[in-house]
Amino acid sequence: MSPFPNPFAFRRRVPGRGFVRTAWWDFCAFLCWSALKICYGLRRIHRERIPRTGAILVISNHQSFLDPMINGVTVWERQFTALARDTLFVGAWGWVLRSVSARPIKRSGGDLEAMKAAIAELEAGRVVILYPEGTRSETGDMLEFKRGVLLLVKKVKPTVLPMGVEGAFDAWPRGRKLPRFSGRVVCACGEPLDGAALAAMGGDEALAAMWDGVSRAHHEARVELARWRGTEPPAAPAARPTAEEVA
Repeated sequence: MSPFPNPFAFRRRVPGRGFVRTAWWDFCAFLCWSALKICYGLRRIHRERIPRTGAILVISNHQSFLDPMINGVTVWERQFTALARDTLFVGAWGWVLRSVSARPIKRSGGDLEAMKAAIAELEAGRVVILYPEGTRSETGDMLEFKRGVLLLVKKVKPTVLPMGVEGAFDAWPRGRKLPRFSGRVVCACGEPLDGAALAAMGGDEALAAMWDGVSRAHHEARVELARWRGTEPPAAPAARPTAEEVA
């Protein structure tokens, strides 16, 4: 797959958006991709798994502030709308976020307007990215998923594309004010999950299926990073946290 998408295929890539807005998003994505490639040698694997048409809900593990850029340039061929923490939408940076279709959401998960915006994007056949853990991991390991993601799945039944990011925690761990401009980062696309099948499941079962999909993609990213570093491959994916462990 070409590292850069065709900007003139915007009607397929981002239904309902014009060329200028799509081109601006592509320009910003190019800047992000260049920075990630130079600083971290970003590798994007299994991008052939990204559906070329239709609504997609991208879900990923959340290791650092770098994740939206990493996920964004991995699913670049389709572009996306991100739901980001509302405190990030300030000043010039807030303008940039809104210009690339990011939407603010309260960390408590109670921002109904943001969820309505995400539903509208999916119903228009576009792409939304969400971090179901709700916050960045303090260790780099995956956390339990919050139930808010179920609303989008039940309402729209989009294709769900799991993604796994590895290396971003080392580059910019939680609690560090600025990133380290060293290290390596990998993002892996998982196998797409059928939205209608997920919507037909019970809530806990659907959350488990989505967590497992992201966990497998995360493991693929970890294996690729170990191969890249020339180290021993990691063990099998960790078990999903139980409700008792989360509590």
